[in-house]
Amino acid sequence: MFIQRIRAESIAVTGTGNTAQTTITVPSTVTFAAGVTYDLLLSAQIPAGTDGTIVVITNGTDEGELYQFGIGNYARARNLGSRKILRVQFFDDPAHFNLVCVKG
Repeated sequence: MFIQRIRAESIAVTGTGNTAQTTITVPSTVTFAAGVTYDLLLSAQIPAGTDGTIVVITNGTDEGELYQFGIGNYARARNLGSRKILRVQFFDDPAHFNLVCVKG
């Protein structure tokens, strides 16, 4: 099975308190397709303030929140670090990503 590898262009924290989220931006050339699995390399610097925030992945046009696989709860940005790989699967009803595993 082929798994597309994507390198994060940037990682940023927006909002405060309960509305804070960590946004992982991938190249705009990446097209998300329902049911497809991606390896997302977190090569960008992880900013301060990510711990406990909701994670959103975007290509600038499409975006989806990151959920814990099989649980349905938001995956939180605890212990995110550079040089980790997030294996995620995209779904489009509603648009979201399931976190399959973390490597590294």
